[in-house]
Amino acid sequence: METIHNYQCPCCGAPLVFYEQQLHCDSCGNNFSVESMEQMLEGEQQAGGESKFDWTHYEPRNYESTESINLANYSCPSCGAEITGDDTLGATVCPYCGNSTIVKGQFEGVLRPDYLIPFAVDKREAMAAFEAASKKAPFLPDEFKSKKKIEEMAGVYVPFWTFDCDCDAAVTYSAQRVSCWSDANYTFTKTDFFKLFRQGSVGFANIPVDGSKKADDTYMEAVEPYDYSAAVDFNSAYLAGYLADKYDVSAEECEDRANERVKNSTLDAFSETTGVYSSIIPEQTRVSFSNGKIRYSLLPVWMLNIKYLDKMYKFAINGQTGKVVGIYPIDKAKKWKYFWKVAGIAYAVAAVIALFLLS
Repeated sequence: METIHNYQCPCCGAPLVFYEQQLHCDSCGNNFSVESMEQMLEGEQQAGGESKFDWTHYEPRNYESTESINLANYSCPSCGAEITGDDTLGATVCPYCGNSTIVKGQFEGVLRPDYLIPFAVDKREAMAAFEAASKKAPFLPDEFKSKKKIEEMAGVYVPFWTFDCDCDAAVTYSAQRVSCWSDANYTFTKTDFFKLFRQGSVGFANIPVDGSKKADDTYMEAVEPYDYSAAVDFNSAYLAGYLADKYDVSAEECEDRANERVKNSTLDAFSETTGVYSSIIPEQTRVSFSNGKIRYSLLPVWMLNIKYLDKMYKFAINGQTGKVVGIYPIDKAKKWKYFWKVAGIAYAVAAVIALFLLS
């Protein structure tokens, strides 16, 4: 039995009536072809379906008994961080809280990562990147220019879960295009309304989700992107001279964030195909994917903690690209000194101008 559809106007929501081979809206006066409304209805039905996220279960790997590992466990008595490092690593500070005392212990087997991205930016280059970024911060306290403090930055392999999938999606958008023009007397504004539908497939590889509770997720996402073509199979030799955090957030716990990033990335990819509009708003979205794969990886990050006025300021530097992420404080004394200097110059200039005008 054929289904009878009661069409509603996509512009104002009022019922449409069939008139002169078109669907007419008595409320706003717009007309639509039957074919256009059927395509629109089909698109809404496809985009209105339930999204499905189905990741394969991750099977962790242990270190092989035959693998040569010269590592040690380190723990921070201040923040409780438990990290792994080279057994010959000298004195260092906790990369998460800046505590100068970490306790070395015997290495205990942790889950073996699938791959890692080696550090491409050494400590000297990371310090230079931080100093260059600091020069752009206004009224920076002198503590942030101290070589001794900057040298305390630590190179850490941060645990991430990376997600791959092939994604099928359907999205409907409401869009507007605004045009303006004028004549000798008036300025006119015209707003056109559109209903858009996009459907297609897109593949994602290496969508990272932070696997450490101690690493700030906001910082870890801001320090992206990484070039995963440089990733290598894990070998403990890459840890020489660096620390490696142990993941304490399971792959299953990261799936919700991975789903969110897949969905947002899909919307971004589809939005780029919509053309030029004044505004585009997603209305309905259905995302489903297959071949969902999860891997455990270590990504390189330089971490630096600098204390100023009883507050710890944290910075992260991408160990592959040198990108710096962090929030700088403002030295109020420097700020006011600059203000009074500018005000004094402005007052002097004003006084000179006044004398010139009175003479």
